[in-house]
Amino acid sequence: MTRALGSALVCLFLAGPATAQEPEAATRAELLAKMRAQKAQVVRPYQPKGLEKLLLYVDEHRLIDRLTVADGWYPTFGGPITGSGIGGGVGYRRHFLHDELFVDVTGRLTAKLYKELLAAATYPSVQEGLLEFGAALAWRDYPQEDFFGTGSESLSERHTNYALQMTDIGGHAAVKPRSWLRFGGRVGVVAPTIDRGTDSRVPSIEDLFTDADAPGLAQQPDFLYKDLFATADSRDQVGNPRSGGLFMATYGWRTDRDLDRYSFRQLDVEAAHFFPIFDKKRVIAVRSRLVATDAGEGQQVPFYFLPYIGGSKTVRGFEEFRFRDRSVFFVNVEYRWEAFAALDMALFVDAGDVRHEWRDIDLAHLKTSYGVGFRFNTYKNVFMRLDIGTGGEGTQLFFKFGRAF
Repeated sequence: MTRALGSALVCLFLAGPATAQEPEAATRAELLAKMRAQKAQVVRPYQPKGLEKLLLYVDEHRLIDRLTVADGWYPTFGGPITGSGIGGGVGYRRHFLHDELFVDVTGRLTAKLYKELLAAATYPSVQEGLLEFGAALAWRDYPQEDFFGTGSESLSERHTNYALQMTDIGGHAAVKPRSWLRFGGRVGVVAPTIDRGTDSRVPSIEDLFTDADAPGLAQQPDFLYKDLFATADSRDQVGNPRSGGLFMATYGWRTDRDLDRYSFRQLDVEAAHFFPIFDKKRVIAVRSRLVATDAGEGQQVPFYFLPYIGGSKTVRGFEEFRFRDRSVFFVNVEYRWEAFAALDMALFVDAGDVRHEWRDIDLAHLKTSYGVGFRFNTYKNVFMRLDIGTGGEGTQLFFKFGRAF
């Protein structure tokens, strides 16, 4: 009897905890399920608002792409050249001959009354894309171009402006042995005319400078130009690159057809590379450019053809066209990151120099600037940017359509 009672007590003791744990386990599972249900009710998918929502709509519906490639009438944004002010225009484009011939005509006008008319025809895919041919006609009227003198020691107090009109007609041919490689040549005639600048805030160029200070001020001949060029392009997106690189080189001749006084040669080399970090939402972008111009004995380079630094695409701590000379070198470094959908930000450093001879460019004493930028974009294109540069001569603000580089 005692042994049977003991066995019963042992069994009850062993069974008791198991019986007690089953309701506790069931209660814990019910509690976790209830917590998950409550969390699902509280956490909702993120809904973009305001500007982010608008830019996402532009990206998802490919509005920028449609403006870029579709046939018919289309708007253009921005001015024809750096420093031309806010503006835009309208264009018309059409494909012919089973989409093999492309014709594009555009016109632009800015708040500073800069005007430009362009007409171009290209045959980009001859022999299954191996060859490309094209021709273009351009008329430009730039009434307020800036000039501070030549050389790295030019003074901001000698800020002047001039009006430049130019008619350009030419053609090109290129070979494309690879999708990323293109080289060829172009030839044409350009006819410039210099007149008084229309910017009343600063003097016109002839009030402070002479033809000796600014060669080509007194007379402007027509020029025959001939260029050889090569391009290697491995960027993932041309309009908003986040990886890959770009290399461009051009060697050209400008021949004075009227005065035999302003013939010259020019080498222009540019290299850029884009280093993505992780998922391409952060990018380090580096670009450098060297332009070296040389005139033969008894010849000069017209001031309006001199390369320059200063402005939204070179050294952003200086005004547009701040320094000019026969040879120019500059470098840009940017750290770009995605602030939110359709808006990137950038921290940048620029440095550059101008000299009469490219061998005299002083890499140890470059003119420098730094700043911050805001870029409104889609994955494929930057369609608006605001860059604020300082460290040069005050703070410069550049509001532009299109990418920096």
